[in-house]
Amino acid sequence: MLPHGRFRYLAPYGKEIPVNTAGSFKSRFLGLMGRKEGYYGLLIYPCNSIHTCFMRFTMDAIYLDSQDTVVAIKRFIKPFRFTMPVHGAVKILEFPSSLNASAFLSEGAQINLYYIDN
Repeated sequence: MLPHGRFRYLAPYGKEIPVNTAGSFKSRFLGLMGRKEGYYGLLIYPCNSIHTCFMRFTMDAIYLDSQDTVVAIKRFIKPFRFTMPVHGAVKILEFPSSLNASAFLSEGAQINLYYIDN
């Protein structure tokens, strides 16, 4: 179980991106729905598929296993779309596509997430 709160994602090209968590049913369902595009991401768990209903921007999704290894990447997901469940995924990192957070990533890569202790 992940701690509830904020993380930082260290992208492969060195940029740190703030990440909030969504672990409750309501927060997982709402995700980034209705929010403005910004400099942040969302870690959804447990989760292996997503929807982009009522989203205001195109987004990227990085599907992770329990060891934070990339099992799939979906880029440029437009609003009002649904993704199929990804076998082996237990959490998903969502980012606005404009951040290029999934750039230089491929399946099998290890993700760098750092918990921010408030």
